[in-house]
Amino acid sequence: MGITVREALKLGGLQRATLVAGKAGLDRVIKYVDILEVPDPRGWLRPNELLVTTCYAIQNDLQAQLNLLQELARVEGAALAIKFGRFIGTIPEEMCRLADRLQLPLISVPNDVPFIDITHPVMAAIIFEQSKHLEYSEKVHRKLTQVALEASNLQAVAQALAALIEREVVICNEELKPLAEAGKGPSSEPFQLSPEAARQVSLSPKGIEVAVWHKGTRQRYFATPVEVRGRRYGYILVDMQTPLSELNYIALEHAVTVTALQMVKEEAVAEAQRSLRRDFLEDLIAGAFRHRELAISRAEALGICLEEPKVIMAIDIDNFADYLFKSRSPVEYEISAERLKRNFHRIVNSCLMAFDRRALTVQRSDSVVAILPVTGKEPYKRDNWVKFRRELQEVALSIQGKIAQELKGVTVSIGISSIAAEPMEIGVRYQEARNAIRLARRLKGKGTIAFWEDVEIYSVLGQSGEALERFCQSVLGPLDRPEVKNREMLLETLRVYLECQGNVLATAEKLYIHRNTLRYRLKRIEEILGRDLKSPDERLSLWLALKARVLVRAGQ
Repeated sequence: MGITVREALKLGGLQRATLVAGKAGLDRVIKYVDILEVPDPRGWLRPNELLVTTCYAIQNDLQAQLNLLQELARVEGAALAIKFGRFIGTIPEEMCRLADRLQLPLISVPNDVPFIDITHPVMAAIIFEQSKHLEYSEKVHRKLTQVALEASNLQAVAQALAALIEREVVICNEELKPLAEAGKGPSSEPFQLSPEAARQVSLSPKGIEVAVWHKGTRQRYFATPVEVRGRRYGYILVDMQTPLSELNYIALEHAVTVTALQMVKEEAVAEAQRSLRRDFLEDLIAGAFRHRELAISRAEALGICLEEPKVIMAIDIDNFADYLFKSRSPVEYEISAERLKRNFHRIVNSCLMAFDRRALTVQRSDSVVAILPVTGKEPYKRDNWVKFRRELQEVALSIQGKIAQELKGVTVSIGISSIAAEPMEIGVRYQEARNAIRLARRLKGKGTIAFWEDVEIYSVLGQSGEALERFCQSVLGPLDRPEVKNREMLLETLRVYLECQGNVLATAEKLYIHRNTLRYRLKRIEEILGRDLKSPDERLSLWLALKARVLVRAGQ
C-alpha cells in the first residue's frame, strides 16, 4: 500500500522537482521515504523507498554516485531524489544513462526546497492511502464474513467477490473444475490448461497469472490457491482482462480465507455424511444386519434404496505396499499413502457415477467396494444378464484405464459378484467379489477383471488342498506327462471338446481342424487315459480335473 512516483511528483516540494531520467519507472510504488548521507549505502536501503539526498558524502566520487543508483535498483527501491546543485553541480550524464537503463526515476530537487517539504507530504499521502486500504479491507472483511455466516455456500462467496472487484470470479476444485461462478453466465465446463501452465499453477505457492481455455475461448485469469495446512483445496480465478489493483488483491486475499473456511466446512459436513453411509455400508457388506426391515429403514434414512437387486464390485490396488515403499521415509510413506488412496477413490467414484449415479461406494484401506443397482427388467434372464455383464466389464475397463492414465505405475484388480436379490445377500456377494479377485490373481496375475460365475468352480476346487493335486493326477496323470508327445495340444483339444459338450463339429470349428483330425486326437486321448469320452460321468471327472490342473499349476 503506497503511492506511485508519478503521484508523488504532484505533492509538496516535489512539484518543483524535475524528472531527469528513468521515466519508465514512474509507476514504481513508494511505501517509505528516507534521507541518506553516507558513503556506502549497502544495508541502509529498503524496497519501495524514495531516497532523498544531497550526495554530500560522495560529491566528488562519480563511481560512488553510480553505485548508489545500482544499490537502490538492486533492492527494488522506488526513486532517487538529489539536490544536484548543492554539492555535485552539473547532473552527470552517466547517472542519467544508468537510471534509464535501470528504469529507476532520477529526480533533480531545487536547492531551496527543504527536505521536510518532500518527506512530510509524501508520508502523509502514503498514510492516507494505507488508511483507505485498511478501511476497504475492513469493508470487505465485514461483507464476506456476513456472506459466510448467512449464505454459507461458495456461490455466495463468488458473487460477493465479483461485486466487490467488478470482475468475473470462478471458484474451482483442485482439478480446476468450477464449483461456483459469478460475473458471467454459469458453466460446469472445466478450465483447460497446457501441461506447462497446469504444472506452474499446481507448484506455485501463491497467485499466478495463467492463460486458459474456458467456454470455448482463450482467456487470462489470476489463479490464487486455496490452501489449509499444506493441503490445496482449490483455486479462485479472477478475470485479468485489465490488471488487478491493490484493492482487488485485498478483496481476493479475504475471499481466499473465507473460501478456505467454506471448503473445509463443506468437506467436514460431507465427511460426516460419508461416515454415516460408510458405517451403514460396512455393516451391510459385513452381514451385520439380522433383520431385513432394519437394513431397509436405515438405508431409507440415508437416502439409499435397497429394494432393487444389486451387484458388488470390489476394486483393489495391486501390490499397494510395494508401490508405496518407493517413499524415502515414514512421513513420506504416510503422505504418499493418503494421497494415493484419495486419488484412487476419486477416480473410481467418477467412473462409477458416470455409469450409474445410484452407485454406492465405501473405501476400505487400499480398495473400494461398490454396490451397483442392476439395470433393466428381469435381470435373472440369461440374455439380460449377459447385456448387463457387458456393461459392468466396460465400467471395470474404464476404471483400470483411468487409473493407469492418472496414477503412474498403479494397477488394480477387480472382482464382480453375482446378483444380490435381497439386502441380506449383500454380505455374501461381497465375499464373492473378494474371492474373485483372490482367485483371478492366482490364476492370471495382477490387473485382472473377474466375475464370480467364471471362477466359482476354482473356489470349490481350491478348498481340497493336497487332495486336489491327487485327484488331478489320478484323472489326467497318464496324459499330463512330459514324455507324452503333443501333450499340451491334446489337453487343449480335450478342454475344448468338453466345453462344446462333446459336439465334434463345434469342437473342430473352434480348433480350426478337420473333423477326422479331431476324431484321431480324441481316439488317442481315450487310449492314453483309458477312459470313454462318451460317458457323462467320465466327462464330468475330466472337466473338473482340467479346472483343478489350472489351480495346481497356478499354485506351483
